[in-house]
Amino acid sequence: MKILLLNPSYSQRKLSMDPILTRCTGVPSKAPYTWPPIGLAYISSTLREFSNADVKILDARVDEFEVGMVNKFDLVVINTGTPTINYDIRLSQKIKELNRPKVVLIGVHAAYFHKELIKYCDFVVRGESDTVLVNLARCLEEGRDIKEVRGITWKDKNRIRVNEDEKPIENLDSLPFQAIDLLSKKYFDIIAKRNPIAFMITSRGCPFQCTFCSAKFYSRKYRYRSAEHVFGEAKFLRDKGFKDLTFFDDSFTINKKRVMEICDFIQKERLDVSWRCLSRVDTVDREMLRKMRDSGCYQIQFGVESGDQRMLDLMKKGARVNQVRKAFRLCDEIGMESVGFFMLGYPGETFESIENTVKLSSEIKPDFVTFNLFTPLPGSEIFNSLPRKEWDKYDFTSTSFCDMPSDKMVEIIGKAYRGYYIKPSYIWRRIRKTKEPLRIIKQNVNFWRKRSGVLWDFIKLGNRNYENEI
Repeated sequence: MKILLLNPSYSQRKLSMDPILTRCTGVPSKAPYTWPPIGLAYISSTLREFSNADVKILDARVDEFEVGMVNKFDLVVINTGTPTINYDIRLSQKIKELNRPKVVLIGVHAAYFHKELIKYCDFVVRGESDTVLVNLARCLEEGRDIKEVRGITWKDKNRIRVNEDEKPIENLDSLPFQAIDLLSKKYFDIIAKRNPIAFMITSRGCPFQCTFCSAKFYSRKYRYRSAEHVFGEAKFLRDKGFKDLTFFDDSFTINKKRVMEICDFIQKERLDVSWRCLSRVDTVDREMLRKMRDSGCYQIQFGVESGDQRMLDLMKKGARVNQVRKAFRLCDEIGMESVGFFMLGYPGETFESIENTVKLSSEIKPDFVTFNLFTPLPGSEIFNSLPRKEWDKYDFTSTSFCDMPSDKMVEIIGKAYRGYYIKPSYIWRRIRKTKEPLRIIKQNVNFWRKRSGVLWDFIKLGNRNYENEI
């Protein structure tokens, strides 16, 4: 059986969508970078190892794609997102018109609205796609009854069938390393330290309760790969020539013991890699950060969300503003780059709470900041408590879901970006901290030369509206 895992392209925007990482349902690029569809690489390797499938990944963001190209495949798996779901539906319908391959929709949005979307495709995967797609491929190849495949919704003539749920994968060490050979060579990130770049996922699920996040949609249980298994894949990628790794878990630093063991493996084996990760401010300390730095970690990205304690409590973030200050101070003292992700416009937001957030961003001085508009994700706690809007409004940049009007919120974010980045002191601070002036200059030259991504849109226009682009 020939299977195509398709990551579609949407107009002029580069969106991050991932069928494994449920937080990634169509997040736009902030600056000139294109990240690999890492979830598809893991699904591909699982399909290759546990079925007889001939698998290919096609990322239409970086490689040429026409609908007619799918004709040589038996199964086409479309990676879907929330702001792009109308495009995904049209694409699925066009493929169905060819009367050749069967079409599968994966991703959080598809799983959440599986009964509504099944009429546009043959199958919808609910939950983690790895084993579900393996079982579906085997079933189709062997001509067995589709009722046997857990975790899918399908059509039996005109009747919608919802099969029994598939259990989340408990032993992540049982899964193979990603199929890095199936990914394009065209991915890059201007804030990465070295090239080429590669991404890894080392855990699934989330033990925290943030109301805005859909990370718990597939499973509330936090599961993680062993330190030895993680190091094995890191070495595998380095042997393939990748010098810069990103641990793309929702929060890489939840288990301190595992993080320290991973760092020990890297140092003991003298693995020549630079790496970075995503984290929470309440899961790091000085000892961990030093160990991470000494093993090659140069950047840590924190989901701060707000600088107002009332807003953090409304979000059930479970963190304190003083913990934010401490985490960024430690990064600065240790000499590690920091990134702060901020979210404005959560219900209950006021001009005062926004001001507190913008002030905190200037106080803690991350090397990079992003300001997103709060966007309710399917599968998050808050999703069903808010009025629905057109799906292309769920793009994190153009639409307000709080009491403040969209144009005002976009103006506020544009002002926050310009106030943070467009000043000489920012460049000087980064050079002084990292002691890598050539790298800092190269990053800024590349940004202004390419001038793309959400950050550039806000700097240039302040109030650009994307709603008609899909």
